[in-house]
Amino acid sequence: MFKWEKWIKNSKECNKSFQDYVDKGDIKPEDEKDNLTVSHLKKVDYNLSFINALLAQKRFYDWIIIGCYYSIYHASLALLSKEGYSSKHHSATLCALIKLYFRKDALTKEEIELVAQSFLGKEEIMYFVEAKNKRETASYGVSQEFSKRESESLKIKTILFVNKVKEILE
Repeated sequence: MFKWEKWIKNSKECNKSFQDYVDKGDIKPEDEKDNLTVSHLKKVDYNLSFINALLAQKRFYDWIIIGCYYSIYHASLALLSKEGYSSKHHSATLCALIKLYFRKDALTKEEIELVAQSFLGKEEIMYFVEAKNKRETASYGVSQEFSKRESESLKIKTILFVNKVKEILE
């Protein structure tokens, strides 16, 4: 079981990890929370526009997957900044999302899982799934081609997540 799954099941472990990330400086208090939240949401919208433009061209499916990854990432950072935190570490961001939003029933386990699958790098997990897997292969794999269907499926999941984030932030 990976750490994020433990955080979902055990709030004490999640709180302890959150404090450890704060102590190490991976999660920092953020004074400019409103401006930062808006900036992250603008980046999300920019990435979604980029994704739509590429889909309209019916090419560059690898970059659509990368765009989805960054949309999920910036939407997650927008949630953190709204609560007065910033993070530059994916596991710390995920821990904070679980502590701040899963525990308050704002995000579901499935939504947390989408974020986890998008964030966790190969050094942290033994297999790749969905967005992160496809983002890394798209970024570094030369031979693999990506289909329109895969890209559209990931885009739909990304949009659903982004819409949920915007709903939470309203």
